[in-house]
Amino acid sequence: MPFRYKDTGNSIHLMDTRQMQRFRTRLDVLQHRLRLSIEHQLQSARQAEAEPDQVDQATSGYERASVLQRTNKDQQLLQMVQSAIGRIRDGSFGQCSSCGNEIGEARLEAVPWTPYCIECQEAFER
Repeated sequence: MPFRYKDTGNSIHLMDTRQMQRFRTRLDVLQHRLRLSIEHQLQSARQAEAEPDQVDQATSGYERASVLQRTNKDQQLLQMVQSAIGRIRDGSFGQCSSCGNEIGEARLEAVPWTPYCIECQEAFER
């Protein structure tokens, strides 16, 4: 059963339900892992005890900052994953949010949470 049709000029692309479900499953698994990782990192940061030695305090502070930085990156990725799941629900998954063209299957395989085709992503990074 087809999920959606996308007119790409001379041809019509068909992303079938099986392909869409595969992306959805990958994104759901990643979402779950990120949530667990974020919770674990936050627990680690909370449990860090005050160190009596100044060198230990500096090391502990550095480690806590590092954990919080990783947590922030994981939270940003989690937001992108949740957005991709939303695009699957509304039928726009696989369509570039900027130009409206189809995102290549190889790009979606590599970065399934991406909202942009490779051309638009490269343009944003310039």
